[in-house]
Amino acid sequence: MKQAKQVSDFINSTIGLEVETHRINGKGELSHKAYPHGLLNERQHHFIKNDFLETQSELITPPTKTTLKGLKYLGVYHQALRSELAGNEYLWPYSMPPKLKADHSDIVIAQTDKESYEYRQQVAKIRKIERTAETGVHVNVGLTKKALKDLKVTDKETTDALYLQAAIGFMRYRWLSTYLFGATPVAFENYFSPETQAPKRPVRSLRNSHFGFGNGFISSYQSVQAYVDGILKAVDDQQLIAQREYYGTVRMKRNDDVRDLLTKGVAYIELRIYDLDPFEPLGVSENAVDLIRLMFAYFIHERPFKLDTADDDIDRAEKKNDQVALEDPLTVSQYHDEAVAFIEVLEQFSSQIVIPFNAQHLCFKLREMIDNPTLTPSGRLVSWLGEDPHRQFDQLLKFAKGYQDDLTHNPAIGFEALTAADQQEVMQTLKNGIPVRIKSWLK
Repeated sequence: MKQAKQVSDFINSTIGLEVETHRINGKGELSHKAYPHGLLNERQHHFIKNDFLETQSELITPPTKTTLKGLKYLGVYHQALRSELAGNEYLWPYSMPPKLKADHSDIVIAQTDKESYEYRQQVAKIRKIERTAETGVHVNVGLTKKALKDLKVTDKETTDALYLQAAIGFMRYRWLSTYLFGATPVAFENYFSPETQAPKRPVRSLRNSHFGFGNGFISSYQSVQAYVDGILKAVDDQQLIAQREYYGTVRMKRNDDVRDLLTKGVAYIELRIYDLDPFEPLGVSENAVDLIRLMFAYFIHERPFKLDTADDDIDRAEKKNDQVALEDPLTVSQYHDEAVAFIEVLEQFSSQIVIPFNAQHLCFKLREMIDNPTLTPSGRLVSWLGEDPHRQFDQLLKFAKGYQDDLTHNPAIGFEALTAADQQEVMQTLKNGIPVRIKSWLK
């Protein structure tokens, strides 16, 4: 076999997925049903839970070293949730909310605990409650112990510097992720207020544009100290309601208190960049996750960014992302050549290292999407269904019902080799909030 540089542990970073989606009724409206009674109480369930709103379900996978295994966990969690939905209840496969009432009385804040409920009330009052109804995919990515050992990294400061490189990289190339996997070309009834100067035609990603949910604040990424200080100062200045309201594209994480980053270091980074992909039953594609793994490896290995100019670079990148998000989804991006150049860099990088997935094939697919925007999720929706939001809404509702049928009638994902009785036991265990390990050849 060809001898290649051993960088596989950068690629085989730990990957965790957080996928949000709304429970809806058969008409494509937010459900009025309570949190599914067949699941462990929403205050106690750790991987199937309510997010910001009462209808906003969130599925949270454990960290895995392979994309496929992570998607298997996501799939079986989907099945556990879906099997307990009320009759005529489905999961909305799109990041912009479905049809809303004019007075937004159908948007109900989740009452998981008193502190969270009061915080969410504040956010909804200040930030516009309809914008809290957006959903998406978060990808958590972290270095393995073996990767740090191979890198000869033993101290917190060097580890943090690696995560800063990755955080800056993902923020600087957010526009590329928005181009490739943006999937919110339109919004539906009563999302935009009458006075909003909303786009008149479909775009690549409303959610990733300035029309999406956010508060406009970005902390500093020149150091972990600057990152923490920026968030704490924003809370003190009432620019943010609380630490948790920092909705940066990339968040450096360890636990709920950002101050612990200063003493314990960064454990992983959370990427909040992807729309739900309506063409994927689980909301996210294998290619989308593998791109993050490949970019993470490149940023960690090459360390291409200067920390002292990071904030200015990110500010320019945010403006570029907004431009890309609001482009016509059927047109080649104004940053086509820059996108091609970066994919070629990733292609060259992946050809020289050990990769646990088909990275070259991934790069070829991404290059094709850059040249042909009708292959992107937004481009597919608009080229297939036209610009009429009603046609897109009707198709998304068909997706919701079709995915429900498929996933509730399939064997338990990741446990297909078990007997039907054992699969039922696995599903019940998951519904009770007890994790079950997927055992397979996927190490």
